[in-house]
Amino acid sequence: MSTATMSGPEVSTPNDLCNGQMKAVKVGENQNVLLIKVQDKYYATTAKCTHLGAPLEKGVLTSDGRLTCPWHGACFDVKTGDIEDAPAMHCLKTFTSRIEGDQVVISVSQEALKEPRPLPIRGSRKRKEITAVIIGNGVGGQSAAESLREYGFNGRVVVVGKEPYLPIDRTKLSKSLDNTAEKIALRKQEFYTEREIELKIGEEVKSVDFDKKVVTLADGNTQDYSYLVISPGSTPRKLDLPGANLKNVHVLRSLTDNNDLQKALTAFPKPNVVIIGTGWIGMELGSVMAKDGKAKVTIVDKGDIPLKPVLGYDIGKFIKRWHEANGIKFISNTGPKKFVASEDDPAKVGSVLLDNGQTVSADVVLVAIGAGPATEWLKPSPLLNDDGSITVNKYLQVESRKEVFVAGDVAKFPVSDSRNVRVEHYNVGRNTGREIGRNISIAAAAAEKDSTKAPKFTPFTKVPYFWSVQWGKSIRYAGSGPYDEVYIEGDLTSKKGEDTSFAAYYAQNGKVVAVASLNKDPVVSQFSELARLGRCPSLAEIKAGKDILTVPIGPASESCGNPNL
Repeated sequence: MSTATMSGPEVSTPNDLCNGQMKAVKVGENQNVLLIKVQDKYYATTAKCTHLGAPLEKGVLTSDGRLTCPWHGACFDVKTGDIEDAPAMHCLKTFTSRIEGDQVVISVSQEALKEPRPLPIRGSRKRKEITAVIIGNGVGGQSAAESLREYGFNGRVVVVGKEPYLPIDRTKLSKSLDNTAEKIALRKQEFYTEREIELKIGEEVKSVDFDKKVVTLADGNTQDYSYLVISPGSTPRKLDLPGANLKNVHVLRSLTDNNDLQKALTAFPKPNVVIIGTGWIGMELGSVMAKDGKAKVTIVDKGDIPLKPVLGYDIGKFIKRWHEANGIKFISNTGPKKFVASEDDPAKVGSVLLDNGQTVSADVVLVAIGAGPATEWLKPSPLLNDDGSITVNKYLQVESRKEVFVAGDVAKFPVSDSRNVRVEHYNVGRNTGREIGRNISIAAAAAEKDSTKAPKFTPFTKVPYFWSVQWGKSIRYAGSGPYDEVYIEGDLTSKKGEDTSFAAYYAQNGKVVAVASLNKDPVVSQFSELARLGRCPSLAEIKAGKDILTVPIGPASESCGNPNL
């Protein structure tokens, strides 16, 4: 924290930054402004990430002015304050500054720091006779809609989604059971009204005629489109077992699922809960339900270690000990065979019979065994892969249908090593939606000028980034892809997440493809930028002592001893 002198609506601080450096400058008693120096110029912005309030001075700054949040990967352009990457919901406010002698003077007041800066609305209010239809009112569809207006699309924007509420922050569903549509809405209705975004909530799509460019809804109504965004999200996998339809056997995808689960739990003073699966949703909700002894939680999995496919054996083993230390019981190397009705109420589940012959008492069951693309309504279609996903090019565009784009859980997109991947992460949904909104805006503007020329799209180069909150601590992860080696910096002997700090590097043939961390910020954010730029050290270099926080992330005209230049 830098000391500062205030004089009216201005604050001054020593002119002591070098390129690539930043500092928080105090404004009044309880607020800060962030001062940044890049490319020999000073920039001043609000000091907290607009997602969840992380201190941005602890983030990652590139030499061209990209600032990445240390917590969840949100990224901003410090020169304009505009959002570069999700999950930020508002732009940073920017403030003018000037150099006077040995001081930098920032024009800022406490009042100016209070209100967030909304996304800009660019383009003309005079609408063209073109329409962008977005299928899905989840995070990918919502992000595409607001991005269209941010980047100046002048046609109609129509969002069709089966969920009967405004688009929500779905990450909250596995981190809390006290949710309402109002509490976790991404935006208020006024936001969409102001931007002339038409929301058709609670409506399902029946089919798409790609030749005629027509979407048909379940009620028989149709909607023509000039551009189509397919972003219906995922459908949770269910178990085809005896008793699977008993009451209190749940899955989690929607707010309705979340509310139903909460209602089932509160019907018992201390319910016996059985979770099937050790993926992210099961582990997160296990920690929520077992916290403070509210429920007796047993997690059943056919594997031996939770999250092993993603995080590896050692990290998974630590997470298992961490959960066990908080009262959760694991039954490994077996799965459910039958859901058995309760003797008190035959309509409800009472226990789970496992493949190994063991019976586990269950007042409530959560089936959390993954999800698949929600594209059954598109079958049969040559666009669909065997897993229900849709392959797109680097612009998130279907090659055979250039007016069709795909966002979120359904998109199978190319990554840097020429693999196509499908990633079910919140940030990927938001970032693919944002990029699609930009590219459709580019296409519409180019077509208006000269329809014979191909538009100059922006390729999707974001590194997948996600986080998981368990027992009040966040495990962060960036990257993707198979790995054949894991190298861990940190001590995993503790049973407590608050006492443990690690960075895990996942490599394939010596190339680092992903990084996970706990209490080690901003390692994951630094990796995400290095991976985007193709500058991450090899695993051999990291093993030899190379600290990725010291790796240059851009040239600068002066270094001043700053290792990040």
